[in-house]
Amino acid sequence: MKKVLIYFPVFAMATAFAQPPQKPTPARSNLPVGVPDLQGLWLSKWIVDMANGRYAEKTVEVPFTEWGKKLWTERTGTLQKDDPTLNCWPTGLPRQAGTPYPMQIIQTPTQAVILYEGAAHTYRVIPTDGTPHGPFDELWMGDSVGHYEGDTLVVDVANFNDKTWLDSSGHPHSDKLHLIEKYRKTDDDTLRYEVTIDDPIAYTKPWTTAYIYKRQQGALMEYWCTENNKDKEHMVGK
Repeated sequence: MKKVLIYFPVFAMATAFAQPPQKPTPARSNLPVGVPDLQGLWLSKWIVDMANGRYAEKTVEVPFTEWGKKLWTERTGTLQKDDPTLNCWPTGLPRQAGTPYPMQIIQTPTQAVILYEGAAHTYRVIPTDGTPHGPFDELWMGDSVGHYEGDTLVVDVANFNDKTWLDSSGHPHSDKLHLIEKYRKTDDDTLRYEVTIDDPIAYTKPWTTAYIYKRQQGALMEYWCTENNKDKEHMVGK
């Protein structure tokens, strides 16, 4: 009897989650001497609560003002049913940095550009040449200016509106929010993100949290949130 070999094709979806880290990135000639090369595709886990050590580097005792505590209690009490991202609005910062979708960092001698895959598929162009904050007001992602301190990209972000949450759990902020972000590679495949939140309306003093990104292969994929979100009505909370 003649043997017949039957082959079954195997299909796999190539995503940033499933692919192994890239090899160490070689030095790039487009960056000045002494500027850390942070370029590449990076992914953190979903930072649901940026003050909880289950997600972030450590648990932080958040120094709420009375106003901030009231909003936090309301949002957690209703299971985040009024999450502003359900309106397909921009996610804001630092929440955008804690979504479970990759981001890509691109650097030039005068700018750092961050492209985000998820949550409105947005981007930031961060001048690193000494350009000051612009005459902006009430921005979803704030106005970012950056500089390098040794191996770290330091980004100062101001001029926010008050329509976003700091994270998915609902930590509040006002339009007085001011952030200091720090991006630093701890090895070729690991990026540490640290952010200090300063908002005198929501918090009695500045507080800091941090978490980790891992290098990914592949490319950013298309992601869109539209006004035709049919799931919003199901967010009933309690």
